[in-house]
Amino acid sequence: MTMMKKMTCLLILPVIICSITAFTTRPPQKPVLRTIIIDPGHGGFDPGTEGLFSKEKDVALSISLKLGKAIEEAFPDIKLVYTRTTDIMPGNMPTKGQGLHYRAELANKSKGDLFICIHANNDGHTPGTYAVHRVIGHKYVGKKKKRRVPIYETYYVKNTRVGTGSYIWKADRNVFKGKAISEAEGGGEVDDSTEKAANAFDMSSPEAKIKAQLYEKKYFANSALFATLVENEFVKAGRHSDGVMQRDEGIQVLQATGMPSVLIETGFLSNKEEEVYLNSEEGQDEIVRNIVDALRKYKDTIEGHAPGTP
Repeated sequence: MTMMKKMTCLLILPVIICSITAFTTRPPQKPVLRTIIIDPGHGGFDPGTEGLFSKEKDVALSISLKLGKAIEEAFPDIKLVYTRTTDIMPGNMPTKGQGLHYRAELANKSKGDLFICIHANNDGHTPGTYAVHRVIGHKYVGKKKKRRVPIYETYYVKNTRVGTGSYIWKADRNVFKGKAISEAEGGGEVDDSTEKAANAFDMSSPEAKIKAQLYEKKYFANSALFATLVENEFVKAGRHSDGVMQRDEGIQVLQATGMPSVLIETGFLSNKEEEVYLNSEEGQDEIVRNIVDALRKYKDTIEGHAPGTP
């Protein structure tokens, strides 16, 4: 062993020992995951994307209800709040925008510790197969002044896009998430286990803005953690995963919820085989099992337990 390798080992060893000691001597903490918001995407007059025989709003609702039941069985102490349990726009709101606002407002008022939004995806083409046009030649048209135009051939391509993906809100967009955190953290008693604020942040003061940013970064880290665990479980089950992606626009329920928030794309309705999977009991049960397994690891991590132990 070279001198450099010996020095590296001597430097790393104390760090490992200190980490193990700190982990094994950490005092037990109060549960910090007490309320989970489950949000089935779309609903009512808003069908979401559509496959060959199903609609996103129905698939999302079915998976969400099964997910809630599985969480109740695995974690009976956790309170669940659904944004909808039937085929309606949440809150019976007349517009999609108002429905999105209602979802976030309900989550914040319910003091949620985690927001899980269930969706299905599409690749921008018609489900099953889609038409593709290609140029196979040219011809001249016109009587007096000839002009050259392309000749197209149309053929159909099978939609092969499959897989999962999870979205979280960008950590640097504090103007949106910070306001949501201010609303969600307002009121209630201070609890060290949840690090909830005693009063809503006055976003006009520099101190409050800094505090809101710290909360947002904490929530960003937890959102990224849960989303990563979910995608890992999907991969272990043999699914393709597009991974964890950040969004800074277009997903209001991520920016307007003052808590760790994850939107899970469970698969592509535009793919014939995956649509069958997403509508099957076996497929939905597997998706739910994957999310619950990820939730168990997430809960263990943020509450300071060794991963995988009750």
